[in-house]
Amino acid sequence: MIRSVMLPLDFTRDSGLALHFCSGLVDLGVRRVVVCHVIDATGLEGPVIAAKVDQVRQEIRAVVAPLADAGLDVEVRLPTGALDRELVAVAAESRVDAIVCSTAGKTVADQLLLGSISEFLVRTVGVPSITVRQELLRNAGDPADLARRFAKCLLVPTDFSGTATRAFDCALALPPKAVGSIRLLHVLPRSEAPARAKRDEDGASYELRDIAAVAKEHGLTAVPVLGHGEPERAIMAEIDESRVTGVVIGTHGRSPFEEAFLGSVSMTLLRQASCPVMIVP
Repeated sequence: MIRSVMLPLDFTRDSGLALHFCSGLVDLGVRRVVVCHVIDATGLEGPVIAAKVDQVRQEIRAVVAPLADAGLDVEVRLPTGALDRELVAVAAESRVDAIVCSTAGKTVADQLLLGSISEFLVRTVGVPSITVRQELLRNAGDPADLARRFAKCLLVPTDFSGTATRAFDCALALPPKAVGSIRLLHVLPRSEAPARAKRDEDGASYELRDIAAVAKEHGLTAVPVLGHGEPERAIMAEIDESRVTGVVIGTHGRSPFEEAFLGSVSMTLLRQASCPVMIVP
């Protein structure tokens, strides 16, 4: 179960909305939030850095109030240094179970040229990342409700790999009372050979039923679903058609360069999904 999360905070409007999103994670079993703001101390001397840290600490108290009001234990970390390096260090030192990130939904080309902290953390930290697009946060009447409703209609895509199994286990670890239903989706490539297509469908259906049976043992309802075609398109279609409220998916951890040539389903969902996405390494 995810009991503690880290939230990077940069005092922008979008990170503030992500903070409100975090307050809704109480319903998913989260009890502790490590709020991390990395201070750029480039060219500053010791006394100036100390004064800046004190100033930010004062400012951040009011900002994190909604987390405390929601019943969460709040820990504030204010390291100085390089943003990416310090966030990874704090996540490791704090032993959080997951990272919460808002993402602007940059394309692969954008990331290769400009970088993306949220995607860097997904690939680097080694714990699940709960990501939500900034556009969703801005359009939500209550960002916290996106978190509260995350598991009401949960989609768990699977290719029957070890990575997919870890994602499924994360879904099972969510509080049962927070989970409405789970849709287990396996996407098959389109085949011109009817006999082979039938064998593939029968085999996939059998495996999906076995996974659904495991969910039932945990007191959860899981519905097997077969899709066809490109995985990204099939998953996005399922999200829209079934009004999915959250996705839990594994990632094989491809670099931006590998992704440019091979693609990445989890990164596509991070950038485009119309609901929050939990990415499990």
